[in-house]
Amino acid sequence: MRYYTDENISKALINSLVDKDLDVLSCQEAGMLTTSDVEQLLFVEKEKRIIITRDDDFVKWHKKGAKHAGIIYIHPKMPDDDVVKGILQIHEQHARQFQRKARRLYVIQYQSPHSGWWSKLKAFLGFGG
Repeated sequence: MRYYTDENISKALINSLVDKDLDVLSCQEAGMLTTSDVEQLLFVEKEKRIIITRDDDFVKWHKKGAKHAGIIYIHPKMPDDDVVKGILQIHEQHARQFQRKARRLYVIQYQSPHSGWWSKLKAFLGFGG
């Protein structure tokens, strides 16, 4: 699988992904900095790259039926270490699916550090989850 990062992805995150031996092209390297979402979607479709973004506009484009090779949307609050783990998991578990079917959308979602204990406490007290 080949990846493309838009301008919302930090250089540190890009370097972490490259250090994990992923094929990552940044929008800066591709000369696509400040281009529109549509131009970027056309580029990733042509290049058969999966876009990695923190911009939820790409999720909206996906829902509207825009063609693309795949989108990995990262919640803006997700720390880079967790993002790398999530992308590696997607890379390892879903490589065949991406090859067979374009237009895949994955979301790496942030969860409040308190959400886990609150749900467990409500369940323990009998208030439901």
